[in-house]
Amino acid sequence: MYQAVPRSQADLKYHNLKLIFDLVKREGPVSRAALAKRTGLSATSMTRIVNELLKIGVIAEHSIASVGTSGRPSTLLEIRSGAAYCLCMDAMPNMSKVTLVDLAARNVAYRELYMAEGAPFCQTAEELRKMLPELCRDAGVSPECVACCGISISGHVLETGRISASSQLQWADVDGVGILESTLDMPAFVENDCKAALLGEQHLLSCAGESTENIAYLKLGWAGVGSAAIVDGRLLRGSRNAAGEIGHFNAGLEGMCAEKCEYRGSFERTISESAVIERAKEIDPAYGSLASINEGLKAGDARLQAMLQEVGEYIAIAISDISCAYNPDTIVLGGNLIASCTGCYHTVMQFVKKRLTRSVQPNLAVRLTKMGSNASLYGMSCIAVEQAIQRLLQKSDTGI
Repeated sequence: MYQAVPRSQADLKYHNLKLIFDLVKREGPVSRAALAKRTGLSATSMTRIVNELLKIGVIAEHSIASVGTSGRPSTLLEIRSGAAYCLCMDAMPNMSKVTLVDLAARNVAYRELYMAEGAPFCQTAEELRKMLPELCRDAGVSPECVACCGISISGHVLETGRISASSQLQWADVDGVGILESTLDMPAFVENDCKAALLGEQHLLSCAGESTENIAYLKLGWAGVGSAAIVDGRLLRGSRNAAGEIGHFNAGLEGMCAEKCEYRGSFERTISESAVIERAKEIDPAYGSLASINEGLKAGDARLQAMLQEVGEYIAIAISDISCAYNPDTIVLGGNLIASCTGCYHTVMQFVKKRLTRSVQPNLAVRLTKMGSNASLYGMSCIAVEQAIQRLLQKSDTGI
C-alpha cells in the first residue's frame, strides 16, 4: 500500500510525508532522531516533514521524562488517530455490517443494517446516510470529521467502483461510487469483498513481520466462492478487475447447478456454505444450518462425515488450483464453513497434502483468516483509511 517511486516534486513530497506518517503509525511513539536514523533523511528534512504532518494534524507530539532524575524531556511523535474517520460497510444479503473507524483502522462505533432481499443499491446508500449520525453519536465525533466511505460487496466490481454484477445482492450495472458520493456527499470507494479481505490480511501479516509479497485469499461464502491474490507485492485485478473469480472454476464433470450459475459442478455449487447445507438436507432435512450440521458431526453421523470428506477434498482442489495459478507462499481461508464446521479445516489439510503440487510450492502455508467473519469489513477499513490519509496528505500546500 505504499506510494510508487516518486516521478515529480509533488510525488516526492507525498512520498516523504507518507513514509514518515507510516513509520510513526507503526513504531510510535517515536523520536525525530529515531525516524531520521531509520530513513536516512537529514535532520533538516525530518524537521520540515514532521512540521508539515503536525500542521496537517495527522500526528501529535508529547514529552516524556528522560531516564533518571535529571535531563531534558524527550519529545515523541504519534499519530492522531482521531484526525479523521471513515464510514465502512460489508454489504451482505439481508444484514450488512457497518462501522466507523479512526485512522488506526480501529472501530469506534458499530451497527448492523437490515435490508429486504433485492433492495436496490440506492436504498442501501440512503439507509447508510441515515445511520451515519447515529454512528457519530455513538463514537462521540462530529459527522464533519468523516472523510470518506468504503463498501465491500460479494460480486464483480470494476476498478472504477461500478458494480458490474452481484448475484447475492441482486445488483447489476450500478454506479456504486457515484450513488454513494451523491448520497453521502463524501468520497467513496467500492471493492470486491475478497480483494478487500486480502488487503486486510496483508496489513495484519505485515504488522506481524511476515512476508506478504505473494499471498492469496480463498473465501467460502454463503452462496459463492471467491479468491484474490497478491503477486510480487501487487494486487492482481485483470482487465475488468475480475481476477480471482474461482467460484466459476469447474470442480467436476457433474454436480448441482443453480439458475444463477451456468457451469455444472463449479466450486460455487460444491463448496459454498449454502451448497453444503443443501447436500446435508438431502441426508436429513433437520440439517438446515451449519449449527445443526455440527451437531450431527459431533453425534457421529457417518453420512455427514462422508460428505465432509468429499467437501474437504473439493476445497483442497481449490487450494491447489490457486497455488498453481498464483504461486503464493500463503493462502488465507475465510468463510463460516471452514472456520466453524467441526473438523473441516483438519479434513481440508489432509487432502491438501495429497493434492498440492509440491514442485510448484513445497512450503505452502494455509491458514484461517485472522479477522474471521469480519475480514472483508476490516479490509475495507484499511482501504478507506489509506484513501483518507492520502487525501489529507495531498491537501498540503507547503513545499518539502
